[in-house]
Amino acid sequence: MSEYTINLKSSVLAGPTDLSVIVPNPKSGGNARQFYSSGETFKVLWLLHAGMGDRNDWLRDTNIGRFVVDRKVIVVMPTALNSDFANHPEFADGYNFRDFFFDELMPFVHSWFPASDRPEDNFIAGFSMGAAGAWMYGLYRPDRFGGVAPVSSPPKNYSFLELHRNLSASEFRARALADNKAFPTGYGDPKSGIKMKEINMIAKYPTVGAFLDSYEHTWDRFREVVSAGRLPRIYLPCGTEDRMYQKVLQLKQYAEELGATGITYDFIHGEGGGFGFCDYILPRMMDFFDIK
Repeated sequence: MSEYTINLKSSVLAGPTDLSVIVPNPKSGGNARQFYSSGETFKVLWLLHAGMGDRNDWLRDTNIGRFVVDRKVIVVMPTALNSDFANHPEFADGYNFRDFFFDELMPFVHSWFPASDRPEDNFIAGFSMGAAGAWMYGLYRPDRFGGVAPVSSPPKNYSFLELHRNLSASEFRARALADNKAFPTGYGDPKSGIKMKEINMIAKYPTVGAFLDSYEHTWDRFREVVSAGRLPRIYLPCGTEDRMYQKVLQLKQYAEELGATGITYDFIHGEGGGFGFCDYILPRMMDFFDIK
């Protein structure tokens, strides 16, 4: 395999951004020119990193290169800062990563590499913040992906905010900053109180209700996509010792109540979280999606 580091100037992000791309080696005796001119196209695996990380997480902390060396797949690892892979029009000139992903990044990869743009050949996966992004993109545009793999993560569930739907952004921010335990957190122990990142995520919308109705509140978007019969194929691995295990079980019950099909849960006994778990899951995930 070969790995490219690309600094892409983005009009949507109003500046440059980095990504890494792994491509398969040419056939034995071949060269890069033959790789591009053969007419063959490859499946694409989009890997989204965790919070406080970047594209290098997958290269540094997993064996992704070794896992794909004999598979016909192009792996794309963008850097999204701590954006949650969401749009942030309120930041500087705008940092609208969701729009960048669909309107610039996907067309770039499908145009510059022998990458198939068929939905059934594109798969998106992520860990932690990246898992939330994989859920978000898979539910927002289920027509673009043949499968979604949110490692150890259910959709974001902020239904507890329904009681505060009419709060304006400024009212919500003021209450949350005055006493963060006035609202539970969606991360970890709810009793620890809402986190600063969550406050910013919600308060960038004009009202709490606008956030709940947005593509970022994926718990409700999950229900809508299931009801519309548009749920993409989901592979959801989780270790039984992972802190998200109970929340994944709650999703399983919720999905069964909704009559959702197409979700495969892969519960790994005794495994916890972290990139070590991702390293274990990556080949299982690619086998599941028939990336060979």
